[in-house]
Amino acid sequence: MKNIEQELKIILTEREYSLLAQRADASAQLQTNWYFGYVSMPRDMMVRLRKKGEEFVLCCKRRLNEQDGVTVSDEREQQITVEHAEYILTRGVTADEMRKLLGVYVPSPLKLVGKLDTFRTKFVLNGWVLELDKNVYLDITDYELECENSDVLELNRLKNYLYHTFGILSQPSRPKSERFWEALKR
Repeated sequence: MKNIEQELKIILTEREYSLLAQRADASAQLQTNWYFGYVSMPRDMMVRLRKKGEEFVLCCKRRLNEQDGVTVSDEREQQITVEHAEYILTRGVTADEMRKLLGVYVPSPLKLVGKLDTFRTKFVLNGWVLELDKNVYLDITDYELECENSDVLELNRLKNYLYHTFGILSQPSRPKSERFWEALKR
């Protein structure tokens, strides 16, 4: 499935995360993301296998545009079976699988490079559907807020609301996969 995704992504401090978490009426759900790559993979591309509950979804995301924390991406996803997921985790993702499942051409197979766990709390705050994330990877914990919306003006209103209500400055967040790759290189 192909999807154009537009979302606000803000990096949070632990204190800001706690302030927002107190407003949530839901508990955090674990999402495990396994990242895959190949030697010359573009920086604006991400390939992951995500486990959420009992479902596995293979995903390829390409950033198309980014401005003031609002990212527009071409996201392609395909739910796969548990058996197929286990197979991919063992041997990686073939170029043929990328083409057939996601409609994406890659020049070589992708190898598993590591894992990131996200504890995601999804809730509504003042009319916005927010995703509050605590990410744990490679001995690092970071925090972020995401909000998908097709209206950029609404995302800008959210930034203003967060600042005036909670004192949270809109610090644009780089994609989780990019932060993961940076940490992996260190």
